Amino acid sequence: MPAYVHLLYQQQRATPQCSLEHDNGVLVYRTPYMPALVAELKQQVPASDRKWDPERKVWLVAPQHVDTLVRLAEQHLGETIPVPAMPQQAATTETRILDVRYIGATKDRGDGNRTAFAYIGGQWGAVFPEEALRTWFNAETRPDESPTLYAVLGVAATVAPEELRTAYRRLAVMWHPDRCHEPDATRQFQSIQHAYEVLRAPATRARYDAGLKLQATVAHRDRLDAPHTSYRPPLRCGLIMCEGHEVLGRFVVQQIIMWQDIVRGDGKVLVTSWPMGADKPEEVWS
Repeated sequence: MPAYVHLLYQQQRATPQCSLEHDNGVLVYRTPYMPALVAELKQQVPASDRKWDPERKVWLVAPQHVDTLVRLAEQHLGETIPVPAMPQQAATTETRILDVRYIGATKDRGDGNRTAFAYIGGQWGAVFPEEALRTWFNAETRPDESPTLYAVLGVAATVAPEELRTAYRRLAVMWHPDRCHEPDATRQFQSIQHAYEVLRAPATRARYDAGLKLQATVAHRDRLDAPHTSYRPPLRCGLIMCEGHEVLGRFVVQQIIMWQDIVRGDGKVLVTSWPMGADKPEEVWS
């Protein structure tokens, strides 16, 4: 190898490829693109604690993951990067009312945690863990992942007839194919109608409840090995009161306290959907 080429090679190797900075309570992680590094970063850092900044082409990461970022640089790039001084900041739990215009199905973001992002003010401004959504809508995890008829309507198994009727009417408005343009709106609307028809009559409800108890007894031993698919909440928008904390400019929900429809001054209710190919949710007042 010619001397000048060897020198250039040594200079390139000596130039750090990775850097770690502190910016307003957030770690700014800059690395060359390496699929293996990115995959492990997503696996090791929860989606709520990381965000890709496309303008600066850097990862923004919550400070508690600094050791992980240092290890990834050493493992994939062979570099030991200096750690910036970080002020100690404890996450503060607070209660907020979120004006959510769309929330879809939960997804595994690469770290094993299933979450749904909520569209607020033109951006994905909040993160809802699947557990919080399932708890609010009475949708326990089941071995075959098929929701109960109660979960389809988002009500508890002890729901009173009047509350059942209210829940049905609410969801029928939200999922009616004339207003909702989700790809599966018709199927969801039919599921809502079927659930209500079974549960509204005492006799068919009693038979259904008995079947649920039998199924729970038989399937209990298989519950831990059940395949896990996405969960989709029955409502897609609303004024949602939550407890949580802010990370990287997004509100990470810990618990849902209240979920109300968004109602206009003339009494019409907001119905939102995300049509195929759209770049933002569609809003219809019904």
